[in-house]
Amino acid sequence: MKSLRLPLALLVAAFAFSNLARAEDPKPALAGEPAACCKKNAEAGKACPHGCCATAAKDDKNCEKCGGKNAPKPDKAT
Repeated sequence: MKSLRLPLALLVAAFAFSNLARAEDPKPALAGEPAACCKKNAEAGKACPHGCCATAAKDDKNCEKCGGKNAPKPDKAT
C-alpha cells in the first residue's frame, strides 16, 4: 500500500495545480468583440464615457486601448 501513496499524491497535486492555473487565465476577447467598459454601458443602455471608445465607435471599430478586439481585415488576393 505504501507504493501507491506517492503516485496518488502526485496525481492529486497535479490535478489541483492544473485547475488553479486554468482558473487564473482570463478569457481573451474574441475578434470583433467590444471592450468590457463598452459592454457594461451598452447593457445599461448608455454610451461608453471614454473618449477613446467614442473615437473608435465613430470609425465603426472597437476600442483596442480598453481591451476590445477588431475583426481582422480580409486580405485582398487577386
